[in-house]
Amino acid sequence: MNDSRPKFRIVDLFCGMGGLTIGASQACKELGIELEIALANDLNPDCALFYKRNFKNELSIYFDGDIKTLNTEFSEGNLLLGEIDVLFAGPPCQGHSNLNNQTRRNDPRNSLYFETIEFIVNSLPKYFLIENVPSVVHSHENVVDLSLDRLSKAGYSVADYVVEFKSLGVAQLRKRHIMIGEYKSSSLKRSFLSDVSSRYSQKSLKDVIGDLMDVESTDLFDTPSMMKPENRQRADYLISNNLYDLPNEFRPLCHQKKHSYKSMYGRLNWDKPSQTITGGFGSMGQGRFIHPEQARVITPHEAARIQGIPDGLDFSSVQKRTSLHQMIANAVPPVLSKEFLIEVNKDVNYGHGNKRKKQF
Repeated sequence: MNDSRPKFRIVDLFCGMGGLTIGASQACKELGIELEIALANDLNPDCALFYKRNFKNELSIYFDGDIKTLNTEFSEGNLLLGEIDVLFAGPPCQGHSNLNNQTRRNDPRNSLYFETIEFIVNSLPKYFLIENVPSVVHSHENVVDLSLDRLSKAGYSVADYVVEFKSLGVAQLRKRHIMIGEYKSSSLKRSFLSDVSSRYSQKSLKDVIGDLMDVESTDLFDTPSMMKPENRQRADYLISNNLYDLPNEFRPLCHQKKHSYKSMYGRLNWDKPSQTITGGFGSMGQGRFIHPEQARVITPHEAARIQGIPDGLDFSSVQKRTSLHQMIANAVPPVLSKEFLIEVNKDVNYGHGNKRKKQF
């Protein structure tokens, strides 16, 4: 039997483990709309395995080459995608990050943002959303302003701003820069996330991981990283003394003098959001990642929950801890793409390959 439901066709560039795709799937289920992933793309082989396994029923094409090759294939007509409703993209952010002390925003990876814009201009999705770190606006290449100009000239109404995820029910102090656009129309509300934030209550850490304290560690996903004896002693000290910041005298020698790394070697608080989840959440020396009640770092499962990633995904293809941590940390909280699709659904005309009609 043919499924006569309307269909959302998306593209997810630099998809990673698929945080934005997860949100799109959640929105489609809520709206009663079929999801088709016309194209997903990432160079990371672990991400590719995970994505193909978890989205195999919706996925049409997975392109595991770099985006420059993807642009070439598309422009030469070797890759036919058809009509695209929404394009998501998360170009690598390390070159733009304030945490990157080596390149200081002058990084070859920053050019991938421009490659993303080129793909949008060539494929002309009805809507797009690009996410990155807030400091992308300070990139050496001026990627944001130049991209806004390029997209405007191509016929897009565009806007950019910073999203604070705790206002969307994510138990994490995570901020991201987003750029959104709509082709040959200006009906998309820039304020749509502010408008929906009233529906979300701010969540504490206990709200999202409190039920995972006694989960049995049977696999990598539910097992915390091993801690060195000295770090285990530090974690025990924090909990036994009900402290959240480790005193300087218990820190490594390089931290015992004046430093600005207060959160490092710190303990999380049940009643507050987590700090931003990074790939270093398995080390207390890389941030405030000690569990509020147990002398250990948080597990990948707990980190995923903090990111707003739902249970039920199959992580069994990821065999390396470093890969698993990076995949989870690099994911975009799905609530962003979920609310974006719900908003644009108000104006999408369905019926690919047929006469289009309005859903609402």
